[in-house]
Amino acid sequence: MEFVLFSKHWKEDVSAMIEKARYIGADGLDFTVRPGYVVNPDNVRTALPAAVRQLNAVGLSVPMITTDGDFVTPDFPSAEATAAAMQEAGVPIAKLGYFRYCAGETPYWSTVDRIRRELERLEILARKYDIAFCYHTHSHNFGSNAAALMDLLVGRDPRYIGAYIDTGHLYYCGEPFPMAVDVVGRYLRLVSLKDTGFKRENPASAELPEWRRAIVPAGYGVVNWPEVFGALLAAGYDSTISCHCEFGAESPEEFTELQKREVAFLRARLAEAQALISAA
Repeated sequence: MEFVLFSKHWKEDVSAMIEKARYIGADGLDFTVRPGYVVNPDNVRTALPAAVRQLNAVGLSVPMITTDGDFVTPDFPSAEATAAAMQEAGVPIAKLGYFRYCAGETPYWSTVDRIRRELERLEILARKYDIAFCYHTHSHNFGSNAAALMDLLVGRDPRYIGAYIDTGHLYYCGEPFPMAVDVVGRYLRLVSLKDTGFKRENPASAELPEWRRAIVPAGYGVVNWPEVFGALLAAGYDSTISCHCEFGAESPEEFTELQKREVAFLRARLAEAQALISAA
């Protein structure tokens, strides 16, 4: 498996990203292509291939990009340019944006029908440039877990439209990770790893607690890492792992050290899972 860092935390130039990624110990980057970033929807056609060449030159890969949250249709202004840039740069997969669920405003099944039509059109664009678009399991959106995601994906060609499952969101949404791997089956193209838990928002003196969800460093939350890596290995998954590192830190320096610890922790859990299989 290839461990890459989600670059949404960094708006520096590519050279700075390279320095950090190498120090942290990642294999490459899940490269963010959004407004305000060094590669963005306005310059993606030329800037993405240039950035990938710069990363590849020092041995770092870019197996995927993460697009703008509203990139959910081939009518998105930079859709064609992004697909063409990916083909030129050799980036095989783009994470799409989100179809948001709003109670009372987005009736489930009629919205699913609309989403499926958009994904059918995106498949045509992906075929044209021989790339893939993946949809991410993310709470509070359509496709929040694997079961709901397959309402959107079933019938599409998994070579061009795939599933991107996320440990933190799946555990938060109440779906066992091994079940999610089983549900998406041959559609599985990407995995993002994050740990999650709950933090109390109100004083302990209050009669009833008020909780909010929190992203925490791996190992400090509810995600069962042996279960995660065991399920991926059992399914034969050997592709991209995006380390999201969406936890907080007191300083940029502390955040970098936490990222380094995150990658090392996840690699160690993978090695342990592999050892268990070998010993069986």
